Amino acid sequence: MKAIRIITIFTALLAVSACVTVEEAPVSDSQLVISSSFERDIELDENSTFAFTPLQVTEHGARYPAMTEAIEQFMAANSFKQVTPDQNPTFYIGYVLESEEDMSDDQLVESFGLNPGLPHLPELDKGTLLVFVLDGQSKQFVWKSAAQGFILDEQNDDERQLRIQNIVSATFNQFINKP
Repeated sequence: MKAIRIITIFTALLAVSACVTVEEAPVSDSQLVISSSFERDIELDENSTFAFTPLQVTEHGARYPAMTEAIEQFMAANSFKQVTPDQNPTFYIGYVLESEEDMSDDQLVESFGLNPGLPHLPELDKGTLLVFVLDGQSKQFVWKSAAQGFILDEQNDDERQLRIQNIVSATFNQFINKP
């Protein structure tokens, strides 16, 4: 009788201990997830120059002025000199901003080959910054990156500018600090 009782208790303890509850980490509305890939090597030094691709310019100036300005500031702070495309830059920078409504994660993988994997939250819109760097001579892809975060409409101008700077810094640090 005692053996049956011990076996019953042991079985109950084993069953309870086998149940594991895994809680998902909460997703912050300020979360940023980045995926990047180097396609080929590029030599960068203190004389390296960059220019934006024509994709970044309209007849009225920069397509996304705040993003362009943040990239220019980051590059200047890291000793890269901006030149015009006709001055044969070391590399070209191109980027596209997309909302989840315009480009799903599946489309992102299919067209760009990267998916940072920010989870979908029904109450928040996801935005993606797609960046690519082209070799200045061959015009071939050197590096590409996809950064995803949630679009925070309620931010004031200063908060929005700081968020853009943080996104640019986190993204481009993966380019200039390649492993």
